[in-house]
Amino acid sequence: MASNKVLMIASSALGFGPQMAMQVAERLYTQGFISYPRTESTAYPSSFDFRGTLGAQVNNPVWGSYVQRLLTDGYQKPRSGTDAGDHPPVTPLRSATEDMLGNDAWRLYGYVCKHFIGTVSPDCKYVRTKAEFSIGGELFHCVGQRVLVKGFTSIMPWLAVNEKNLPQFTKGEKIEVVRVDLHEGMTSPPKYLSESELISLMEKNGIGTDASISVHINNICERNYVQVQAGRKLVPTALGITLIRGYQCIDPDLCLPDIRSFIEQQITLVAKGQADHLRVVQHVLQQFQQKYSYFVKQIENMDALFEAQFSPLADSGRVLSKCGKCLRYMKHISTQPSRLYCNTCEEVYYLPQKGTIKLYKELTCPLDNFELLICSMPGPDGKSFSLCPYCYNSPPFEGIDTLFGAAKCGSSGKLGKGAGMPCFLCPHPTCRHSLISQGVCACPECSGTLVLDPVSAPKWRLCCNMCNFLVLLPQGAHQISTTPERCPECDSTIIEVDFNKKTTPLEDGATLYTGCILCDELLHSLVEMKYGKSFFRGSRGRGRGSRRGRGRGRGTGKMVDPKMSFRDF
Repeated sequence: MASNKVLMIASSALGFGPQMAMQVAERLYTQGFISYPRTESTAYPSSFDFRGTLGAQVNNPVWGSYVQRLLTDGYQKPRSGTDAGDHPPVTPLRSATEDMLGNDAWRLYGYVCKHFIGTVSPDCKYVRTKAEFSIGGELFHCVGQRVLVKGFTSIMPWLAVNEKNLPQFTKGEKIEVVRVDLHEGMTSPPKYLSESELISLMEKNGIGTDASISVHINNICERNYVQVQAGRKLVPTALGITLIRGYQCIDPDLCLPDIRSFIEQQITLVAKGQADHLRVVQHVLQQFQQKYSYFVKQIENMDALFEAQFSPLADSGRVLSKCGKCLRYMKHISTQPSRLYCNTCEEVYYLPQKGTIKLYKELTCPLDNFELLICSMPGPDGKSFSLCPYCYNSPPFEGIDTLFGAAKCGSSGKLGKGAGMPCFLCPHPTCRHSLISQGVCACPECSGTLVLDPVSAPKWRLCCNMCNFLVLLPQGAHQISTTPERCPECDSTIIEVDFNKKTTPLEDGATLYTGCILCDELLHSLVEMKYGKSFFRGSRGRGRGSRRGRGRGRGTGKMVDPKMSFRDF
């Protein structure tokens, strides 16, 4: 039996923590009752004295009579196991009683003895019977088990086969159905890991050794990353969860077993003379130095998680919108820096640091299912724009070089908190909130694009997604929206205006009008510029437009407009 097996059984069956189990095992070893407890071997060496080890237990008052029968009838040498080349498996060396050892040490010693005796005992033999039958065309079966020879389960009863005797059936026999039950159930989430399961996973992934596994588990308990609850289950604390979320946010590799496993493998190669000690040390130090430098540069992400989880600000936030990952509501923490915090996912999403944040009609982003928000900048001429919290913090498209709020960067060149990608910078080809759908034409003041303000009604307007340039659209309209059509003259987006019936400028009381705000004479005359150049020219030709819907307007006109839209004015 290897050390990890001792720790697993001590936790699952005896109720000892790994650290305590190893301390008890070491005390038994120093007192001469068991062999060295730190070993990874499960196979006995060819020179092992089985008869002598069994003979030392003949006079034990608990299992001595069983051992005597084994010696008389003949014992069996174990058929499998792994020799790690360090120490033999943990075995008893001399007999003891509970009075000699005390309760805890006696229970661990008893398991070591019974396990060793079981490994040299005969096999357990049983008969397994399966009966199949048909009811109404549906096949059913039942299984029975009957023990023939108890073998090693006589000394290790916790591994005994559960007997279930079936009646004697004959092929083709008809049986009476007494009762039919239909059971309904629901899948349940996995339970918390137990110490025993964690040890098994650490062993499987190469984390720790027989000497260090118990120390690692004890450390995470003492540091309050986990708490041991009923059944020796390891329940993560808020501190532990937040710490792991922070590592995942900055460098996910630090949370995975790969790095630790790699180092353990390299150490093993060094011990076997298959790797150079100096080169391994230099490589590992270089790797961790690079990771440390990167981690320090991104430490603000960890600070944000801890602040949101443990500061009073997390309690003062108000529920605002749903997270696209867990579909639970996130809290809006309005104090600077403004952000959303998902308590379920333990993640923080920064928002624009100026303006009012509201939910946008419970609409969702087609990319990640996060509910959209509306940010309204202060002042009577402040622009409004929609944003997805996830896309704003993690732009999903390559080549997004300009971010909203990026002008607040420090001298280091690092983006400040709150810089991100709103919908009016998003190049998604089909989303109705993106730049592709809501963009109308180029801005005459900068390299930006004029986009339709989604919540500006009844004072409809276009806002530049880069600067503060505004275009006031016809006031009092019921609805103004973009269309998929493009102007053949200037390639701007055609907009649709639904005028108020009482104030419509269209003939015959028509209310619906579509056209280009640059090339259509009527629409061009109804717009007004703010904070920028006027695009009105002295010489204009006819505008272009079309009227449809409730009542028919009349008249079209074109103006000679350059292909560069606003940029030539």
